[in-house]
Amino acid sequence: MKKIISILAAVTLIFNLPIIANANEANITDTCQSKAIVDLGNGLIVEYSISESTPNARANTKTATKTATCKLKDGTVVATIKLTATFSYTGSSATCTSASSNYSLTQGWSYSDRITTRSGNTATTSAKFAKGFSSATITVTMTCSNSGVIS
Repeated sequence: MKKIISILAAVTLIFNLPIIANANEANITDTCQSKAIVDLGNGLIVEYSISESTPNARANTKTATKTATCKLKDGTVVATIKLTATFSYTGSSATCTSASSNYSLTQGWSYSDRITTRSGNTATTSAKFAKGFSSATITVTMTCSNSGVIS
């Protein structure tokens, strides 16, 4: 009886090893890595934050989202801009492999001249926001260093 239990335990271990090995490759998410607040001087304040995930640390790739939340001086949110980019890095170079953006507006604000680009190790999105006679151009930029640091 002890031999049968030992054999079943050994077989169970053998079949579960691939599952245990793959546990290290799960998505690792580090939310709100950094924050910054910028007063545009025209009644708008922009709060920037970055969150990133590492789908596979061994592959030296990172996907990050930089969010710009545009608020009036009273704290009312009028726009949220999200720039999402994937970067690959080697230690001696870094490249932005994809970039996309998402814009959400409230309080009657609109945007025009929206553009999202990637070049080298940088992803950028920009648009002009307006409501009545108030307007501002908001640019969100994200870069990846050669060692994989997102900023």
